[in-house]
Amino acid sequence: MSHTQQQVQENVNQINNMIRQERTNINLWPITDMSRHDQDIHIISLENVLQRFHSNQRTGLSTNFVTDARLHYGNNQLTPPQLPSYFWLLFKQLFMGFNSILWVGSVLAIIAYQPLGGSNPSITNLSLGIVLFSVIICNAFLNVYQTLKSIKIIASFSKLLPKAATVRREGVEQQIPVNDLVPGDIIIIRMGDIIPADCRFLTCEGLKISSAELTGETKSIKMTIECTSQILMETTNIGFYSSSVEEGIGEAIVIATGDNTILGTMSGTTQENSNNQITNLHREVNRFVLFVIVADIISIIILWITWGGWLQYNHPTFITLTGNIINSIGMIVSFLPVGLPSAITLALVIVAKRMSQQKILGKSLQIVESFNSISVITTDKTGTLTKNKLVVTDVLWDIDEECKVFENNEEKPLKKQKKHRLSIISREISHHSPSKVFPAIEKPSISQNNSESHNQFRIDVFDDLLLGAALCNNAKIQYVQSSQNNRNKMRRDSELHVIGDPVDVALYNLCVYQCFMYIDEIRCLNPRLKTLPFNSTNKFMITANRIELKRRKIVLITMKGAPEIIIQRCSSYKTNDGQILLLTNEMKEKLINRQEMLCKKGYRIVGMCQQKFTEIRYDQSMEQYEERKRSQIIPNDDLYGFPKDNYCFMGFFTLFDSLRFDVPDSIHKIRHANIRVAMITGDHPTTAIAIGEQVNIFSEEISKRNGIDTFQIEEHENDQSIFRLYRNGLFLNEHEMSQLTSFHLTNKAIGLTGNQFTELKPIFDEEKEKEKIPYAILVTGSQIDFLDDFMWNWILSHQELIFARTSPEQKLRIIMEFQRRGEIVAAIGDGTNDASSLKYADLGIAMQSGTNVSKEASDMILLDDQFSSIISAIETGRLLADNLRKVVMFLLPAGSWSEFWPIMLNMWLGIPLSLTAFLATILCVLNDVVISLALVWEKPETEILSRPPLNRNKNHLLNWKLLLHAYLFIGNIECFTAFFCYFYYWIDHGISFYSFLFTFESFGINPRTIYDQNQLNQMINISQSIYYCSLCLFQIFNFFSIRTRYASIIQHNPFWGKNKNLYGLIAILISISIQLIFTQILWFNQIFDTAPVPIKYVMPTIGFGFIWLFIDEFRKFYIRKYPHSLISKIAW
Repeated sequence: MSHTQQQVQENVNQINNMIRQERTNINLWPITDMSRHDQDIHIISLENVLQRFHSNQRTGLSTNFVTDARLHYGNNQLTPPQLPSYFWLLFKQLFMGFNSILWVGSVLAIIAYQPLGGSNPSITNLSLGIVLFSVIICNAFLNVYQTLKSIKIIASFSKLLPKAATVRREGVEQQIPVNDLVPGDIIIIRMGDIIPADCRFLTCEGLKISSAELTGETKSIKMTIECTSQILMETTNIGFYSSSVEEGIGEAIVIATGDNTILGTMSGTTQENSNNQITNLHREVNRFVLFVIVADIISIIILWITWGGWLQYNHPTFITLTGNIINSIGMIVSFLPVGLPSAITLALVIVAKRMSQQKILGKSLQIVESFNSISVITTDKTGTLTKNKLVVTDVLWDIDEECKVFENNEEKPLKKQKKHRLSIISREISHHSPSKVFPAIEKPSISQNNSESHNQFRIDVFDDLLLGAALCNNAKIQYVQSSQNNRNKMRRDSELHVIGDPVDVALYNLCVYQCFMYIDEIRCLNPRLKTLPFNSTNKFMITANRIELKRRKIVLITMKGAPEIIIQRCSSYKTNDGQILLLTNEMKEKLINRQEMLCKKGYRIVGMCQQKFTEIRYDQSMEQYEERKRSQIIPNDDLYGFPKDNYCFMGFFTLFDSLRFDVPDSIHKIRHANIRVAMITGDHPTTAIAIGEQVNIFSEEISKRNGIDTFQIEEHENDQSIFRLYRNGLFLNEHEMSQLTSFHLTNKAIGLTGNQFTELKPIFDEEKEKEKIPYAILVTGSQIDFLDDFMWNWILSHQELIFARTSPEQKLRIIMEFQRRGEIVAAIGDGTNDASSLKYADLGIAMQSGTNVSKEASDMILLDDQFSSIISAIETGRLLADNLRKVVMFLLPAGSWSEFWPIMLNMWLGIPLSLTAFLATILCVLNDVVISLALVWEKPETEILSRPPLNRNKNHLLNWKLLLHAYLFIGNIECFTAFFCYFYYWIDHGISFYSFLFTFESFGINPRTIYDQNQLNQMINISQSIYYCSLCLFQIFNFFSIRTRYASIIQHNPFWGKNKNLYGLIAILISISIQLIFTQILWFNQIFDTAPVPIKYVMPTIGFGFIWLFIDEFRKFYIRKYPHSLISKIAW
């Protein structure tokens, strides 16, 4: 090759490289900036969108392209909010809360040393300031450590919550982790999904989306594929990351991921940190802190008024300004429950560990305390009480024809008898093995009840039912990717699963695994033209499919859903021999009765009907609908152009959904905890009752023994509605309908604040205190909208409740009515229609197997789907409240009461100060804190689950009962004991009680004693140390007494057995060691004016301590034996 040719070739290669590089830089990785106002991604045609992202609607992206795209775009996840730095956490702990008050005390102590100390300052004041500084630092580091530990536990545990998206790649639909999405991916969106990235819709079938978290609009928006606004945030062809799909199905192309999404650009203002929400625990602690601050301020005011108005003038040398500042410091520290913040932090860490062991993911640890107040639990049925793994047990048609698939209540197939192929379609299908489909259940054949009289087993109506089950069905086989962490290497496996609504999955399994239908080929030969997706309002689904029958193109319209609704839209039915007969009212009643009989066995019933059009007539009908739509002449019950009636009824499918094995026992235990359980379901009333009886919501003691209340709404002669109340079918009473209370959603976003109603105040709070009606009650959704306040009071006063055939709005209304009557409600659900209820309830609990929408709306998720985890959560919540109450009870008697009176008696009676500010500080910040933290580790008492839930309006963390017990009983006895030991020392040394009353600055001088001033000062140091040691020792007995609120010390043994508390024993040893260090070591004696304590002067404390233990044990015994006595009513 010549030099010229070489040069030309090099130029060509260079040009090609430039072109390739330019294409790579410009076309290959388009980035959609969702924050730009001139963005055109919602305006350009779908073809241009697909071309821009190098995607194809039918096949999606290729695997190789996805790999490169992920390297360029990164993972589809928002940059998590930056965790607060250690220094910021430490700073907050150092200068906020109780530590801010301790700073004041420490600064005042330094000031008391210099300059107020003069030429001969007391080293004790400087030491007190240093000790307070040390306490602040140690307390801050401890709280930061526990906080970080709690954050790490929750962060690591939340990784167990997987999120998946359905995509189409290389022509195969599969589920992949949301993080693996890239721009250009084709995603399939279904009801109950959370949109995994910003996307442009390609198809929409009844798709309604709520973007409340971004837009603040609570109403769901009907999505389209056309651009409806030049403004990106207002157009209906764009779906935003984190929006929830409330209805319908659709396909979309991903246009932005991670931080490039709208939510990513707004994450600083829209991301909500649930830990910053104000919970009931926060309110209770704040209420307690407010009491402490007010009491502290009042005490200091009394202190300074006494000094400034009296002592300064009458006894100027008794207590100097410096001395009064030191007394103020002692007062400040004595009232501060310094151990409470550390106790709360430690308690939440323990809660996090317990929740981790119980497989409960809580979005906020503090929310667990709400279980202490929960008085009503509302639960959905399907997927919550049952496994949501439906199996078709029978196919029924005509009046009494039946084809059994599974034995009653057993997921065991019948013995193989006869194979049945779908005769209409089978001859059109090429035969190949269905082994490519991963079976969900075993492959039995179907047997017929009266097989002897039907030798041919060729029934047209049965074929129609199976064809409808295959076509009016959104279930599909998909690959599902699962990640496994093995030896620090992430490995991903893919498995085939049937994905879809549980009813659709059950019908899919019937067609594929019982009837051996090639469902993919059937759907391909009979393509779907249009769909009206199922929603909780209509309670049915409609599809239109083109079918070639006898060389004639027809459109088969299939409707499936709630039988009582389906039947009312039918005018004919198909018999066993293929005849189409008129569906008379008598026939409708027979079909309804047949449904009722099946529902009584706990089956879920799905009805099916069909209607056939010629293709020309169907197209004309749809054109007319589009014309009405353009003219905005759309009725309220818009069925997307599908006919509303004149269907031909085909038959029923009965589906069995087995109960979760732990549900009956769990509900029994919940009821034993004095918590009512109400089922709120969209299922048929008879089915709801059958399931309610199986899971103990309708129990033997109430519904079976006493009976079930019902009511009917009748029109009176004067057009006034009358409620006629019945008990076991017998007339009970009647009530004339009064004015209804209306409720409306505000414009606040559900995602940010939850659903809000105009009426939130519990105006019927007294209803909670009333005796509950010992009967069960059944209410249907059709009755709920007509209930007035009287009827709501009557209904919600029953002990056992079931609400059937309810809509999501009615579920929300029921929860709100409970709350208006002062009930604290926990809602349990797993479906999209449960999301608003989970968000609005006081505590929302979702199942891990539920929809993404329900999990996003809830406060906690049961990761193992075990209903029994709720029992553990209730126990944990009650234990948390109990232990915090015990901490408060432990801190108050010695920390404030027994340290308040030494200062007051010193000022008012003129006796020597019995407890110095330094020893008061050591008692509060060391001795009491160590033992109070041990109380957090206490195990639950045996009767903790048999107590009634606490009333938030009456039973606070700090109430009059606790104050009465802490101050009047424990505080006075403890204070008396310490003073007894204090005076015992003086009297034993020849100084009588009356010889130092009102002596003030004349103590030891008038009247004169045998001791000189140095000896008296040393004796004062000893007596103060005795008072301190006596308080510390009595607090040990106080610890053993308040370990339990009702159980005896024998039942709740602290030394061995399952209720032992080794932390408490260690804490006691530490407390004793602290006493010995500060009273027995000479260096501390010289610095802090303490002195060795002769043991005989604190021995009376042991006697008084055992007396108090005996009194408290007798009190607990009396409460257990006479739970309704006066002593029980004032018990803390």
